[in-house]
Amino acid sequence: MNKKFPERLLIGGAIAANQAEGAYDVDGKGLNTAEIQPYLPNVPKTELHFNDMDSKTFEEYINGDYYYPKRTGVHFYERYQEYIDALAEMHCETLRTSIVWTRIFPNGDDEEPNEKGLEFYDQLFNYMRKKGIEPIVTVNHYELPLNLVQKYGGWYNRKLVDLFTRYSKVLIDWYHDLVKYWIVINQINLIHFEAFASLGILKDKVENYEEAKFQAVHHQFVASAKVTEYAHKLDDSLQMGVMLADSITDPMTPSPEDTLLCFKRNRMQYFYGDVTIRGEYPQYALNFFKNKQLSIKFESGDLDTIRTNTADFLCVSYYYSNVVDASKNSMDPADVEKNPYIEENEWGWGINPQGLYIRLSNYWDRYGIPLMIGENGFGYNDVLTEDGKIHDDYRISYTKEHLKSVFKAIEDGAEVFAYCYWGPFDIISAGTAEMSKRYGFIYVDYDNYGRGTGKLLFKDSFDWYKKVIDTHGSSLFE
Repeated sequence: MNKKFPERLLIGGAIAANQAEGAYDVDGKGLNTAEIQPYLPNVPKTELHFNDMDSKTFEEYINGDYYYPKRTGVHFYERYQEYIDALAEMHCETLRTSIVWTRIFPNGDDEEPNEKGLEFYDQLFNYMRKKGIEPIVTVNHYELPLNLVQKYGGWYNRKLVDLFTRYSKVLIDWYHDLVKYWIVINQINLIHFEAFASLGILKDKVENYEEAKFQAVHHQFVASAKVTEYAHKLDDSLQMGVMLADSITDPMTPSPEDTLLCFKRNRMQYFYGDVTIRGEYPQYALNFFKNKQLSIKFESGDLDTIRTNTADFLCVSYYYSNVVDASKNSMDPADVEKNPYIEENEWGWGINPQGLYIRLSNYWDRYGIPLMIGENGFGYNDVLTEDGKIHDDYRISYTKEHLKSVFKAIEDGAEVFAYCYWGPFDIISAGTAEMSKRYGFIYVDYDNYGRGTGKLLFKDSFDWYKKVIDTHGSSLFE
């Protein structure tokens, strides 16, 4: 039997604009939260130093003497045709990317959009289509205008619902003929791992930080529903998705205590999908808020808006897995243990391909809507040989086994329409702001301080992935 993926499955890659574009002060663009993240070489690779943010650190990062890698990225803004040409040479069928809010509204609350910014993405999406690459676009991928943090306090402020909705309407009006698939907010559930990047809240500016984060994500739920409603009324062929970073855990042991903690934590991860896909706040979440004395304010009409404008598809990011131990861990999603049965990279990420099969199957069984893998990949410290080669069998092995898990989930009935490897060419790391944490099939010759030729070199994995695309997955089973 010749195994291969269904024809509907798009195979390609994914990036975030803030990790690739650079050109942070070009063509009228304003500053966003990603562009004040410094490169801190002495901070451990496993530490998320840009997660929870207070006013003191915020001001230090704005005014400090640091190198800010995301201000230059990999010069995608100037060189996008080179990068798209390289992906086309790999026969990439789709590219998930994002639009930078501050290219369109430099301050987030400007009266009129920036024409230069709109023109850039128009050129980008047209060029992608010319090269046979289907655009999948994230409206907000950790690119919150800095002004909205300073002036409004981030997503904790209800005013961001209207500001974001207005911004999104401009994008949908402008690009709906070019972009069919939209992800409204990147990884909407990562409020405990990437709180500042996602929500823009300064923790010392609110009375109850945990309550503020859940209030902010409620505002994102409402905004997502409003954007989905607008898109469907404008063009009912548009597909509007919600994105979850898979933070499901496994129990360390089969003990009742470990199993119960794991169950409770996982249900509060499904919460984000239950609201945006099922269209309601589940009772277990309301009980969670009550037990923790968290008061989430719902305005009149919020729940109806959420209920009647649910997502068309679920986008999932999956990289690694962890376990929980009831004797050590709490309900905090960031409080986990390493799985002793799997290997990990130097950033502490454990490799578990079977986890992707299980997660996709669980999401399909729970929600029954089309799925896409919006991110799946692994960072490695690639070695460039003297003759300009990168032999990355480790990347081939990781991707091969995870793609086999995707195939198995589809075989069991899951409707998966896209697999977007993160990232098909090297970009700046989201968590550590370094270049040496490389994911790509294409090596980009810049170092952690932006020095280098910028030359694009094809790794061994480039030809391997090209064959996977050309055979629509059957080469995985050779």
